[in-house]
Amino acid sequence: MLAAGSAWRILEAEHVQLRQLLAAIDRVLSGGDAWKHGGPQLNLLRHRIRAFQDFEVGTHRPKGVVLLGSVRGRSAEADQLLDVLDHESQLCEQLLAQVLELLDKIEQGGGGEAGEVASLLNQHRELMLGQLDREDTALRSYTAQLLTSDEWSSVASSISREVQKARRRTPAKD
Repeated sequence: MLAAGSAWRILEAEHVQLRQLLAAIDRVLSGGDAWKHGGPQLNLLRHRIRAFQDFEVGTHRPKGVVLLGSVRGRSAEADQLLDVLDHESQLCEQLLAQVLELLDKIEQGGGGEAGEVASLLNQHRELMLGQLDREDTALRSYTAQLLTSDEWSSVASSISREVQKARRRTPAKD
């Protein structure tokens, strides 16, 4: 199925990008203590977290809406996986919101929150990496089993529309 292969190539490429964004956050976190005291490194950490959020929520997630909706209700096992993925996604959003609040406190002169920031970001990274792995394996397997060629065409068309929207939002680079 050409549509299925095309859709998964796009999703997997985005999973690579999400992993790279997670690694960029981790590099700031593990690159020394400068971020713990405010200033440029804290701003860089905040920027990298927001870049991850923007890509995950604004670019990647919309592409899965039709795919996940097409799978939902087809099998109890697939529904259980979708429930887990949805729960983890919500938890990841909460973790990053907490981190950004703590970074604001650090910037205002608090320093005791740094350990909690690191812990929350590590939890987030582990949850996200697990989620991406499950999407690449279990979800891909369920979609291959449960979706027809016509459904894959609809999914691929939906993903293509989202790609076009993203291109219109992204300014051209000189």
